[in-house]
Amino acid sequence: MSANADAPRPAAPPPKLGNAARRSASWTIAHTADDAAERPSGSQSIQRALVLLNLVGVLARDRPDGVSLAELTRVSGRPKASVRRILVALVAEGYVEQDPDTACYRLGLQAGVLGELAGNRADDLGEASTDSLIRIADASTETTFLTVRHGSYAVCTRRQEGPGPIRNYALAVGDRHPLGIGAGSLAILGALSDDDVEDVLASTATTRDHYPGFDDDTLHDLVHRSRHDGYALNDGRVIAGSWALGVAVHDAADRPVAALSVASIAERFDGARRDELAALLHAEARSIHAALTDSQKSRSARGRP
Repeated sequence: MSANADAPRPAAPPPKLGNAARRSASWTIAHTADDAAERPSGSQSIQRALVLLNLVGVLARDRPDGVSLAELTRVSGRPKASVRRILVALVAEGYVEQDPDTACYRLGLQAGVLGELAGNRADDLGEASTDSLIRIADASTETTFLTVRHGSYAVCTRRQEGPGPIRNYALAVGDRHPLGIGAGSLAILGALSDDDVEDVLASTATTRDHYPGFDDDTLHDLVHRSRHDGYALNDGRVIAGSWALGVAVHDAADRPVAALSVASIAERFDGARRDELAALLHAEARSIHAALTDSQKSRSARGRP
């Protein structure tokens, strides 16, 4: 059962919740690099190639045949000839491959090699969060996420399904949104200092034009509510019917670097259950913080950064 399974069925089946969220995340990947910060002179072509590589990964995530040139052009907002030229270069280097039957694109062998190499690096946060995500999903029976801060944005890096009947597809691994959009993302924003919150809002102002209902005043109110409640609540603000609750995760230096969140439908987030879920998430956030602290101390003892 998906998060919108209990809604009345119209004559034509409605789009899945996840589809709308992923389109939004795709737009963010395509456009926020120019909005977020000034780029070094001469780096625009590299940035555009990397953005397109990310887009291929996100858009082709659930499509075995890949994503078309037309859709990559539409989402990126780049001229078709420019997109094709970059794709040809990425294909030549093995980072993207083109399906010979459909002419669609998906990540290539070299992208997989990089992913494997990245997986071999010391990923303290990923390792520390694995057991916590499983415990949260089992105890809550809901879909559980790890969201990681990347500058003024948040990226979903892990997802764990619970054993319950609800499957929430409003967020998937690789989805990227401005801080404050979604429960985990809002939890991170609320854990920042007031000055950092203002910096985030300034840097994401253009991107948030495409997220109705997330203007500066609204996010200030949501940050205030999150700090008061001790958790961040997304009460269907991103996608109607999709609710979530999140808490921030701090690293060894006590910086809010990530968030744990649980997502389901509104009926499963009444007042009493919110407190139960928040307590569960806080316990696991403390566990991850302790693990990150121990890992940092261990590396320092071995003379490693």
